[in-house]
This record gives sequence, C-alpha cells and structure tokens, in this order.
Amino acid sequence: METKRCINQLHWVFDLPDSEGISFKQDAPIRIMMIYDRARDNMKIDILDKGLPAHVRENISSWLHKNSHLHAGLNGLD
Repeated sequence: METKRCINQLHWVFDLPDSEGISFKQDAPIRIMMIYDRARDNMKIDILDKGLPAHVRENISSWLHKNSHLHAGLNGLD
C-alpha cells in the first residue's frame, strides 16, 4: 500500500536561460528564487539579479506567475 505524501513548502533557485518570452534579451541566464507555501497557496518569486532594471524584474516575475506549468508541476508533487 502506497502512502500519499505532500510537500507543504518548497524553496528553490534556478537560472532562467532564455529571456525571449519576457521581451528582454540578456546574454547571461537570470537567477530566480521561488518559494512556495501550500498552506497559504502562495508562490513568491524573487529575481536575484539586482542589476536588472526594476521594470524588467517585474516583467519576469509577472511572466513566471502567468505560466501555468509551474503551478501544475507543484500540484503534481502531492
């Protein structure tokens, strides 16, 4: 018999290698930190590259929030 497990909190850092989908071109990958809290149904996105202009960081954050594959992946973890 299989025991069902849930992930309540998840914290990860990754590089966004392609920025074409967010209307911004950069040679180096953009480092992203994401924190997910299942109890609060909250996902926080932080762009760690503080050298980017504020409007670009906001565009990246919005783009990541709009992409449902991130949420689908998290929902598949339980």
